Amino acid sequence: MRIKDPEYPAALEAAVGILRARARQGRTITYGELSAELAAQGFDSIPPHRGVMTYLLKDVCLHHNEDGRAPMLSAIVVNKASGEPSDQFSGLARSLPFSRSGNWTWQNEQQRVFAQHREE
Repeated sequence: MRIKDPEYPAALEAAVGILRARARQGRTITYGELSAELAAQGFDSIPPHRGVMTYLLKDVCLHHNEDGRAPMLSAIVVNKASGEPSDQFSGLARSLPFSRSGNWTWQNEQQRVFAQHREE
């Protein structure tokens, strides 16, 4: 899948739904699990690493968050071995429109995501 493909917006909505459900449970999800859950919903061309997954997770963070102030939903997507988001996530957090401060941590961002979705 590519970001210009007609099914990309539906894949984005599916990813947002999957991540919000996990956030409500207060649980992280691995890149592989997210890829598998998307495949189960018919989006089987989103491998867990690099490529379209990178763009999809950025767009998840921007979903109804154009100014970047809300918690970054993809903070709960982690590497299976390390239990941490990829280095690309930290780069995204420091870029516009998110512009997280120097004392920002991905752990704090995860907690913000969990708190936001527990309240929904």
